[in-house]
Parts: sequence; C-alpha cells; structure tokens
Amino acid sequence: MLAARLPEHLAENRATGFRGEEPVAQYELGSYRNFIYLILDWREKKAAIVDPQSDLDKLLGDLKDYGFELTGILLTHTHHDHIAGVPKLLERFPSLPIYVHPVDSHRLERKLSGSVQPLTDGQEIPVGSLSIQVIHTPGHSAGECCYFFERGRKYLFTGDTLFIRDCGRTDFEDGSNEQMFDSLQRIKALAPETVILPGHHYAKECATILAQELAESAPLRCGSVAELAALP
Repeated sequence: MLAARLPEHLAENRATGFRGEEPVAQYELGSYRNFIYLILDWREKKAAIVDPQSDLDKLLGDLKDYGFELTGILLTHTHHDHIAGVPKLLERFPSLPIYVHPVDSHRLERKLSGSVQPLTDGQEIPVGSLSIQVIHTPGHSAGECCYFFERGRKYLFTGDTLFIRDCGRTDFEDGSNEQMFDSLQRIKALAPETVILPGHHYAKECATILAQELAESAPLRCGSVAELAALP
C-alpha cells in the first residue's frame, strides 16, 4: 500500500535521481547516508538543491543534461554533513543564494555570509513556478527547518527532524526535547498523504507517507515531551 501511494521513483529502496518529469530527484551521498534532493520546476527549468553533500558531480551532470538552472541552496540545518557541498557549489555558482534559518547560520564559513538569505517561519521561496514553504522545526538543531511544496502531490523535506519511524537526536548543543515535540506536532497536522523525504537513509525505505508514520512512528505517537524523552 505504501509503495502504491508514493511516487514510483521514491518507493524504491535506493535513491534513483531524475525520473520522468517528477518534481523531486533524490540522491544518496557520503558515509552518513545523506539524502540530497533537487526540487525541479519542469515548466521553467529551474531547480534548488536541499542539503548538498560534497560529491555532486552526478547531480550537477544531471542538471546540465536536462537543461536546468540551479537557483538556490536550501539548508534544513547546518550540521557538517548537510553543508559539505556548499563551498564547491559557490565556487561554480558564486551568486547562488543560501537559504538558512539565522540561528543556524553561525556554522557556515564567514566567507559565505554574503550569499546567506535568512529564513523566517512561513516564508515562501520561489523555485521557478514552484513555491516552497518554510516550516521552522527546531529540536535537533535550533534553526532546523522543513520545506513543503505541492506539485501534483504534497512533499515535505524533513532534514534531521523526522526520519522514517524515528526522529532526530536532541542531545546536541542546541537540541531540545521540548522543541522537538512541538515540531513533531506541526508535522502531524499536515495532510496525511504528504510525502516525507528525510535527510538520511536510516531505514530500508527512501521515503514514506505521513499517514504511515502516524501509525508506525514512535516519536509521532508520543503524547508528551516526557514520552518523547524516554524513547531509546
């Protein structure tokens, strides 16, 4: 049932990159099994990249082959494994804006500061004719954000806030169980058919549907901060 409700290329157990004219391309890179995403507007051939890792040759080659212009970098947060590809991208595209919540921007190198576009909760980021909504979801990191958009289906890029049947750690320097609980409640309120696109390949699957997570995810089933904090 889950595979039937997911886009075909996201229902596999490996990231497959471009497929048809789907608005999301998923790649897996690095020893931490990071997912890197392209948001693709096929009407205007504009694209944004979510959480770039360092080895982007395949991804950038695909953009070139399909005639897309990269218009922005969207960061869910700034832990090192989610920003490793930013310097190389800016070497190639010096004017490319970096979208990041201001309380997470301190981890970016100072030389990148001129490209940083500070985010606010509810902000809309244009990617061609697409509009990407920012949802501030602290808990794993104080500036963690999810990105939501609709094109045929509803999509949510959850970074390290929500994984498949799990959520992000809260024991880092600016993590918080209280904030994580509140952030998960915001995600729970989204449409159950929303496609969840996590920041890491920690489960067998590469993507899931929110309805499935509401039924099976222990963090989403918690009714209090204390219950969330008690999870292993």
